[in-house]
Amino acid sequence: MLCSDARGYVKNEQPELNQTSEDDLSTAQLLEALCHSQTRARKAEMAAQKAYDEKEHIVKLLFRQASHLFAYKQWLLMLQLENLFVQLKIKEHQISKVIPVLPWIAPKGKLCSEDKIARRGRKKHKCQLCKYGVALSLGLGVAGVGLLFGWTLGWLFPAL
Repeated sequence: MLCSDARGYVKNEQPELNQTSEDDLSTAQLLEALCHSQTRARKAEMAAQKAYDEKEHIVKLLFRQASHLFAYKQWLLMLQLENLFVQLKIKEHQISKVIPVLPWIAPKGKLCSEDKIARRGRKKHKCQLCKYGVALSLGLGVAGVGLLFGWTLGWLFPAL
């Protein structure tokens, strides 16, 4: 760059030009490095967000599977209880047919008055036991369905 002096001489100011171009070059390098750094940071943020989203999805799937497993387990318990009830009912019926002479399982037509009274008491007791068993199984079933329904709604409408 050419400049005029106070005496009128023209000087060539090359050292300043070199220094300015070196400053521009280092500034350009710094800006380029900053740009690359920001790009890497953006990519890292996107990768972290993607990993977080995948983790959340896996957790949702895990809890959904756990709730389904719990519901199936409750259902299995209900079926086992019902099966046990039916087996006991069938077993009682078969024993009374095979061995009709046993005093505690008398045929229906040959009951004396005392046996009838005792049988009614046992029948009421058995009936009460059956009622409690059915009520318990029904309550567990309703509780399991309610729990499954609550978890499902919890996943559909997450806490705000």
